[in-house]
Amino acid sequence: MKRLVVGIISTGLLAAFITGCGGGTSTGGSLPSTGTGSSGTGTGGTGTGGTSPKATPTPTAAATATATAKATSGPSSVPTGTPVPTATPVAGGAQPGPTAPANASGYANATPAPPTGTSCRAGTQYNIGVTSGPTDISSSGTTEVFTVFEPTSICGGKTYPIIFNGPGFGGSRDTTASDFSSFLNAGYGVVSVDEAGEGNDGGKIRVMDPDQEGVMLLAVMNWVQAKIPWVAYGPTNDGKDPHEPIFGTDGGSYGGMYQFMLMNIDTRHRIRAMVPQITPHNLNFSLFPGGAIKTLWNLALFGDGESAGSGLDRGNFDNFVTESLVSDEAANAVDPYLRDFMNYHSADYFCNGQTIATNGGAGTAPWLPPATAPPKVNAMVWIGIRDTLFDFNNGYNNYKCLQQGGGDVRLFSYQTGHNAQLESGLNGVGVVPDPYLLLFPNTYPNNDSLDARCGTLSEATAELDWFNAYLKGQTGALSGIATQPCVSMVDGDGVTFPQIPTMATTPNVFKSFNIGSPIVISGDATQVPTSVSLYTAPAGGAIIAGLPHINFDVSPTAGVSTGTPIIFVGVGILHANSNTVWDLMDNQVYPLRGVGNFNVDIIGGGARLLPGDQLGLLIYGLNDQFAGNGDISIANPTVEPITVTGNMYLPILPSTPSNI
Repeated sequence: MKRLVVGIISTGLLAAFITGCGGGTSTGGSLPSTGTGSSGTGTGGTGTGGTSPKATPTPTAAATATATAKATSGPSSVPTGTPVPTATPVAGGAQPGPTAPANASGYANATPAPPTGTSCRAGTQYNIGVTSGPTDISSSGTTEVFTVFEPTSICGGKTYPIIFNGPGFGGSRDTTASDFSSFLNAGYGVVSVDEAGEGNDGGKIRVMDPDQEGVMLLAVMNWVQAKIPWVAYGPTNDGKDPHEPIFGTDGGSYGGMYQFMLMNIDTRHRIRAMVPQITPHNLNFSLFPGGAIKTLWNLALFGDGESAGSGLDRGNFDNFVTESLVSDEAANAVDPYLRDFMNYHSADYFCNGQTIATNGGAGTAPWLPPATAPPKVNAMVWIGIRDTLFDFNNGYNNYKCLQQGGGDVRLFSYQTGHNAQLESGLNGVGVVPDPYLLLFPNTYPNNDSLDARCGTLSEATAELDWFNAYLKGQTGALSGIATQPCVSMVDGDGVTFPQIPTMATTPNVFKSFNIGSPIVISGDATQVPTSVSLYTAPAGGAIIAGLPHINFDVSPTAGVSTGTPIIFVGVGILHANSNTVWDLMDNQVYPLRGVGNFNVDIIGGGARLLPGDQLGLLIYGLNDQFAGNGDISIANPTVEPITVTGNMYLPILPSTPSNI
């Protein structure tokens, strides 16, 4: 399976990015002083924050009317006056089958006939190009290109489920059959898609916009249903339609985002099973946690998007995305229009019921209303425990969201993810270096690897078993997959829990620690943390696993702040066998922007503590993930001593053997 791999960013990239794209100044209204915790339940500080050049979004009457009409008819609705094609009924279905979208220019879209009688032949592959229905940025639709892989052997009279696959951000669809050999050999068809503005697709990159990318991907599903004769059919998960195609979805990162979007917007509910990996729950939380911009990752992703599409330098972001990222990066403040845009393009939008006003600037509005629960789907969610882009909290919140639909939903973590460092060949060097592993590359814990297991459970093996169970009805295939959430400790060591420990769900497993009154210098370029030792593991060892929680008061040591300070907090481990340097657990920090009270879950993870290992609070004045403008408020910068008081709550459990 392909994974997203991002190269090392040079220190001059931020300046080049802003110079090349034209940064702006920030003079508008202040950011809200109330934030959200990583579990979606906390409240943030009361700091003044940065400023934004854009007014609070208010949809125009015309935009609201347009959005209402489109939401009613669905994202593939056609403009007034355009003839609506007559759908062809599918035998046994509760509703007519979809009409195949028109061929895109230059594509004949011929499909080989299946064998006759009971004869068999080797499967083949072919490229398809279609024109989608109207999107929010193109009334005439746009070109969507995908590759269909037939099962390794296809036989007359037999039908086969289909698994859709999407690439990571900035990538192109996979056109190599051997990359899907486990699926094809097991009797699945595979459809590998390009995304809008990437690969051979038309359109613009709008970061998985339901009203563009969603329309285009629905066109793929409709074409497959209308044109491929060997697709397997069965009842939908909710039982409302007895005869719809049996589809599954696969992919990681951006290739996980499309799964959530498509599952939520497809009113036919054709997706029976999904395996999203290392994918976000809410893009605002992932890219701008606590209102601080995750600079290194954002610039890496922007660079990937600018060159997306067959290795060409296409510069194919939608103008709104480019202009917003430039101005907001320069101001280190997320403006309300971009916040709306990212919320609508997140899985969270279909879980939290929160109405938003715009989808790309003034005069726009989302086509689809928010939801409080997704459709019923069977989902196996995988998340990287050391992933500094889409961290464990994203996987946990996706898991909790999907559970509301009533399907079989399971959560697993592994050591790999966006932290995987292939380019350099050095463990821990990449977009976000791991300082501890740079200092001690061959000592415990050497976690930063490509290991894709939770304990001994292999993601690849579990994924095929998952599809066999829920796309083919082979329920025995689930026997080797743990039913409880699994937290990866290190390579080959994973521990399962009835519930992931959080303050909201299992407060009894948390230990409370008063942190005293440590002082940290906000904006301090040394990046040496202020540390507070809180706990020492007993003779039998211990486990920390789940979402730590803080209730901190942040104040300027001098009494009055000279600007808007930003500090970063995480859990530290002082290993008894190398007790000279604190190890930032799973390389995860959470930013606290401004002054005031912060009562939030911070970034979750897990570690097995040996006897004598210490746990502590680490507070940084700067952090690599936010290097550059993400470390300080550009609009109101300060380098000053900050005092932190309050309590830290850590999910500490007795040590148990690896049980998966």
